Formats: sequence, structure tokens, C-alpha cells
Amino acid sequence: MKYTFMNKEGRPQQINIPEEYIARTRKSLGCSNKEAIELYLSDEGYIDNSTVQELTEKAKGQGHRESSGKKRTVTRKPDLFKRAMIQNLYEYISSLPDVRDCEVMNIERIVRFAAGDEEYEVTLSKKRKPKN
Repeated sequence: MKYTFMNKEGRPQQINIPEEYIARTRKSLGCSNKEAIELYLSDEGYIDNSTVQELTEKAKGQGHRESSGKKRTVTRKPDLFKRAMIQNLYEYISSLPDVRDCEVMNIERIVRFAAGDEEYEVTLSKKRKPKN
């Protein structure tokens, strides 16, 4: 569909608007031909829409939530039972014959050691309670 309008410079301009765009816009938004044409002109940048400009400025003024730079830090409570278990495992394993280089890698989770030509690692994991 050929349509003539006054462009931003105040001169008449003729453009070709796709018929399927007008039909789709009318059907989806329930608007008239004139409203669909104005929407096309605004979307394609042929004319300025004051409402769109106001909303764009308002959105720019609010900024992004991500840019605040504040990240929530999670602090874990120490699990005293796991710490005691790892300590007991460390003491037991290091007391065994032929065990060398026994060390606690994580105070609530990992004990690493070597025996003979092999290296071993014991990892303690706590299972969550099942959801009901």
C-alpha cells in the first residue's frame, strides 16, 4: 500500500507499507487502518511518537538493576559434625602404616593421602533431607 505523509522535515514523503503488516497489526491489536499506519511509521522511524520517546526516557532514567554492583554474599554456618568427622578420619588415616603425605584439603570435606605408589582422596558429603 502506498502512503504519503509529512516527514520529520515537513516535506511530503511517499512510502510502500506492506499490506500484511497492516492486516496483522489490525487483527492483533484491534486498531484501525490509520492507527496501524501510524504505528508502522513510528516503528520504522519515519515519524516521532511522543509517547514512545517519553517511555524510553523514563526507562533510561531508571537504569539497570544489574549495574548496582552489590552482590549478596552467602555466609555458611560451620558444620561442626563434619569438621569432627574429617579430623577423626585424618587422625586415623595418618596413623596407618605405609601412609604418607596425609593432609586435610577442606576442613569439612576432603582428606588426601598417599599409600604405596597410589594417591587417595576421601570426600565427605552430607545429603539433604528429602522434601515431603
